[in-house]
Amino acid sequence: MNINELELPDSVIDALEAQGYITLHPPQADAVPRALSGKNVVVAVPTASGKSLIGYIAALKTVIVDRRKVLYIVPLKALASEKRDDLDGFSHLGIKIMMSTGDLDSEDRWMNDADIIVATSEKADSLLRHGNRWMDDVGLVIADEIHLIHDPSRGPTLEVALTKMMRRNRNMQIIALSATISNSRELAEWLDADLVTSDWRPVPLKEGVYFNGNITFDDGSVVEIDAGKDDMWPFIKDVVGQGGQCLVFVNARRSTESLAMKHSKDMKLIVSPQLSDDDIAVLEGESESTSLGKKLASCAECGMAFHHAGLTYQQRRFVEDSFRKGTIKCIIATPTLAAGINIPARRVIVRDTTRFESNSGNTPISVMEIKQMCGRAGRPKYDAYGEAILIAKTERDRKHLLTDYLSGESEDIISKLGSEAVLRGHILGLIATEDASSEEEIIEFLRATFFGHQSELYGVDEAVENVTEYLISENMAENLERLTATPFGKRASDLYIDPKSAIILRDSLLKMNDDTPELPILHAAASTPDVLSIYPRKSDSEILKALINEYRDDFLSGDPDDGSEYLYFLSDLKVAYLMLMWMNETDEETITEELGIGPGDIRSRVDTMEWILHAMNELSMIFRPECSRRLKPLLTRVRYGIKEELTDLATFRGIGRSRARTLYNAGIRGRRDVAEADVNMMAALPKIGVSLAKSLKEQAGHFTDRGTGPYENVKNGTDNGNNDGNDMTDRESKENDNGTPDVKQSNLLDF
Repeated sequence: MNINELELPDSVIDALEAQGYITLHPPQADAVPRALSGKNVVVAVPTASGKSLIGYIAALKTVIVDRRKVLYIVPLKALASEKRDDLDGFSHLGIKIMMSTGDLDSEDRWMNDADIIVATSEKADSLLRHGNRWMDDVGLVIADEIHLIHDPSRGPTLEVALTKMMRRNRNMQIIALSATISNSRELAEWLDADLVTSDWRPVPLKEGVYFNGNITFDDGSVVEIDAGKDDMWPFIKDVVGQGGQCLVFVNARRSTESLAMKHSKDMKLIVSPQLSDDDIAVLEGESESTSLGKKLASCAECGMAFHHAGLTYQQRRFVEDSFRKGTIKCIIATPTLAAGINIPARRVIVRDTTRFESNSGNTPISVMEIKQMCGRAGRPKYDAYGEAILIAKTERDRKHLLTDYLSGESEDIISKLGSEAVLRGHILGLIATEDASSEEEIIEFLRATFFGHQSELYGVDEAVENVTEYLISENMAENLERLTATPFGKRASDLYIDPKSAIILRDSLLKMNDDTPELPILHAAASTPDVLSIYPRKSDSEILKALINEYRDDFLSGDPDDGSEYLYFLSDLKVAYLMLMWMNETDEETITEELGIGPGDIRSRVDTMEWILHAMNELSMIFRPECSRRLKPLLTRVRYGIKEELTDLATFRGIGRSRARTLYNAGIRGRRDVAEADVNMMAALPKIGVSLAKSLKEQAGHFTDRGTGPYENVKNGTDNGNNDGNDMTDRESKENDNGTPDVKQSNLLDF
């Protein structure tokens, strides 16, 4: 079927064709007419088979023909950016596309003007909790990567959000896009949707297992390749030498780095990528370079890179974009790279099919996840076919990989909504938004979820009763004639934090006084379930024990003498110590080296701790308003990573903590000093430059063009090398997704 055969306005047809969409692939030709007719559709097809276009076409029709809004839900912030960029290609049709993945304590009323909103599942659920009126105008919800409904951390939120929307708006259309799963029909039945399944791919995929010098492919062919013992280089060299690109998946961060470093010099003999000084600055870590960043930059200069969660968002994004452009030929990555991001390669190598789990040791990676990795093989328009190769260590392992992974079906997706720990936050949300006002209505809601569709809800009555009793006992809900949320419960729900987190913060507030040191406050925030702890190493024990001895009588949460909880206490204390180092302006290199973490780990903990401290400050308005005097400065310092003396400077757009310190050391201590300072003097400071100096003057509210003097030649954008831009990649210079400065806080879950 051709695009011009669809029943769409000529302007939409022209826009699609201008984007290069001329002919629909078979699964698209099956799904698109159903979607355009207004039916709910579940599309379960292989990776890289064109699922997104089905959603895009339906979205354009909904906005332009039906005059309704579209909500495009994705599991990851990086995927939200990708979808937003794709949809921006149709903005000339008069469509307003906005992305919302940030502040979960916000109604985002600016979205009233948006036609298509791209949001994470957490943000979508948060918007529902805030009662946004624009949600009433949504005619289509696209749930991308819906198979991740089985993920314990994100799946329940997506499931609950979809259930709320289906119950509130019976006429709303849903299009669910999924990887191939074995129980896709069950998912379609839950959504009352037509099911489109296919094994068609635009680029055929050959899957095989390597062992003892041979690759045995699923089509029966055998290829000889002498890779040597535990050596990836022959696999990489072979495909890159033929003009292709390669993805290698391993199960540990350290392995990504060691393999990339090991083979980068060999890669440099094959390719010669050209990186600019700006490129190297991003890779090394922008304003604060680290040894990890320098290692990444040295690999990228050779056409090789590694990719894992220890990198910053900017570093990961640069690696992904460079791979798409072809300047990076091989990425060594952990499995997270396979989760929805569109970066196909000619050859995919899966070295490891197990990963370490803290509770169960080495655990097999699911077939679905391995299929996601393999599905990245084959670049449309570039490759006649893609190759995915799993590495076996023994003959028994070879048979296992062939039988259980390459020939095996993906697992069923199973709802993870059933546990009390998961239910407590969603039940509070249902009560707070009046979606349910009794235990019976909560159970009725759960019956409408995928969890309810899959199970007989055995034991759920007891779980609901336990959760509601817990919420009532902690004064988050009350049950008079009906279940209602107390002001405490309603605020906790709006803040989008776990009720247990809210209780820990409340109890800590009640213990605080004006003399409570910073570290115990940080530890209280770190001890909430919403903050991911950091496992303490043996080398951390001395400093952590010293902190316990110093602050033993000041801790607000937990007991360092409780042997059964001691390891958890240390894990939370390590996060608190990280925050203390960060806000005392310890450089990132020292933090990463001392704590054994990556720059991305710093950013993720800073984001989450900032959010929890914001929640703590908000809850103080209910329980101890005087505590805000301590919490507000602490929140600002954690947000920017600064000592208190830099607070005024750090709030300038484009100023990170290193630039704020540069200005402060030059005698520019605050907004008044910026307003009175000579623009040329500020421009001459390291990493300031004319463009940023002028911006600072404008922000200070007293900018006058006193001439550029020796910098006159930079009016058109060059600045003698002193300006590295407005440093908008620094975490201190954040913006909301609609482009307005963020002076509140960032998100909780999108990192």
